Amino acid sequence: MTFAFAAALLFFTLNFALGLSLQLGSRWHPRPLHHVLYFLTCASTALALLLTWRAHGPWIWPAALLAALLTVPRTRPGRTDHAALACVLAAGFLLTAWRLL
Repeated sequence: MTFAFAAALLFFTLNFALGLSLQLGSRWHPRPLHHVLYFLTCASTALALLLTWRAHGPWIWPAALLAALLTVPRTRPGRTDHAALACVLAAGFLLTAWRLL
Protein backbone atom coordinates (compact mmCIF):
# COMPACT_ATOMS: atom_id res chain seq x y z
CA MET A 1 0.00 0.00 0.00
CA THR A 2 2.75 2.44 0.96
CA PHE A 3 4.79 1.68 -2.14
CA ALA A 4 1.79 2.12 -4.46
CA PHE A 5 0.87 5.45 -2.91
CA ALA A 6 4.50 6.62 -2.93
CA ALA A 7 4.63 5.78 -6.65
CA ALA A 8 1.39 7.72 -7.24
CA LEU A 9 2.81 10.66 -5.31
CA LEU A 10 6.02 10.57 -7.37
CA PHE A 11 4.18 10.39 -10.70
CA PHE A 12 1.83 13.19 -9.69
CA THR A 13 4.73 15.38 -8.54
CA LEU A 14 6.57 14.88 -11.83
CA ASN A 15 3.42 15.62 -13.82
CA PHE A 16 2.62 18.67 -11.69
CA ALA A 17 6.16 20.03 -12.18
CA LEU A 18 5.88 19.44 -15.92
CA GLY A 19 2.54 21.26 -16.08
CA LEU A 20 3.87 24.10 -13.94
CA SER A 21 6.88 24.55 -16.23
CA LEU A 22 4.50 24.78 -19.18
CA GLN A 23 2.39 27.38 -17.37
CA LEU A 24 5.52 29.42 -16.66
CA GLY A 25 6.40 29.60 -20.34
CA SER A 26 8.43 26.54 -21.24
CA ARG A 27 8.46 26.05 -25.02
CA TRP A 28 9.07 22.31 -24.76
CA HIS A 29 5.70 20.54 -24.70
CA PRO A 30 5.94 16.76 -24.28
CA ARG A 31 2.23 15.92 -24.48
CA PRO A 32 2.78 12.12 -24.61
CA LEU A 33 4.94 12.27 -21.45
CA HIS A 34 2.27 14.35 -19.69
CA HIS A 35 -0.38 11.76 -20.61
CA VAL A 36 1.79 8.79 -19.60
CA LEU A 37 2.48 10.37 -16.21
CA TYR A 38 -1.24 11.04 -15.78
CA PHE A 39 -2.07 7.41 -16.57
CA LEU A 40 0.62 6.12 -14.20
CA THR A 41 -0.70 8.43 -11.46
CA CYS A 42 -4.25 7.13 -11.93
CA ALA A 43 -3.15 3.48 -12.07
CA SER A 44 -0.95 3.66 -8.97
CA THR A 45 -3.64 5.59 -7.06
CA ALA A 46 -6.16 2.89 -7.99
CA LEU A 47 -3.70 0.24 -6.80
CA ALA A 48 -3.17 2.12 -3.54
CA LEU A 49 -6.96 2.31 -3.12
CA LEU A 50 -7.32 -1.44 -3.67
CA LEU A 51 -4.50 -2.32 -1.29
CA THR A 52 -5.74 0.08 1.38
CA TRP A 53 -9.26 -1.32 1.11
CA ARG A 54 -7.97 -4.91 1.37
CA ALA A 55 -5.91 -4.00 4.45
CA HIS A 56 -9.01 -2.40 6.03
CA GLY A 57 -7.22 0.95 6.11
CA PRO A 58 -8.56 4.46 5.51
CA TRP A 59 -9.50 3.85 1.86
CA ILE A 60 -11.55 7.05 1.56
CA TRP A 61 -8.40 9.16 1.04
CA PRO A 62 -7.15 7.38 -2.11
CA ALA A 63 -10.77 7.05 -3.32
CA ALA A 64 -11.25 10.82 -3.15
CA LEU A 65 -7.95 11.36 -4.96
CA LEU A 66 -8.89 8.92 -7.70
CA ALA A 67 -12.29 10.56 -8.15
CA ALA A 68 -10.65 13.98 -8.49
CA LEU A 69 -8.00 12.60 -10.85
CA LEU A 70 -10.68 11.19 -13.12
CA THR A 71 -12.27 14.64 -13.48
CA VAL A 72 -9.05 16.19 -14.88
CA PRO A 73 -9.80 15.27 -18.54
CA ARG A 74 -13.00 17.32 -18.35
CA THR A 75 -10.92 20.50 -17.98
CA ARG A 76 -8.94 22.17 -20.76
CA PRO A 77 -5.15 22.34 -20.46
CA GLY A 78 -3.75 25.83 -20.04
CA ARG A 79 -6.93 27.20 -18.49
CA THR A 80 -7.55 28.26 -14.93
CA ASP A 81 -9.81 25.32 -14.07
CA HIS A 82 -7.13 22.81 -15.11
CA ALA A 83 -4.48 24.51 -12.97
CA ALA A 84 -6.87 24.96 -10.04
CA LEU A 85 -7.80 21.28 -10.09
CA ALA A 86 -4.11 20.34 -10.21
CA CYS A 87 -3.49 22.52 -7.14
CA VAL A 88 -6.44 20.92 -5.31
CA LEU A 89 -5.02 17.52 -6.20
CA ALA A 90 -1.60 18.56 -4.87
CA ALA A 91 -3.20 19.49 -1.55
CA GLY A 92 -5.11 16.20 -1.60
CA PHE A 93 -1.94 14.22 -2.20
CA LEU A 94 -0.22 16.02 0.67
CA LEU A 95 -3.12 15.31 3.04
CA THR A 96 -3.30 11.69 1.93
CA ALA A 97 0.46 11.26 2.36
CA TRP A 98 0.15 12.68 5.86
CA ARG A 99 -2.69 10.25 6.60
CA LEU A 100 -1.32 7.08 4.97
CA LEU A 101 2.46 7.28 5.23
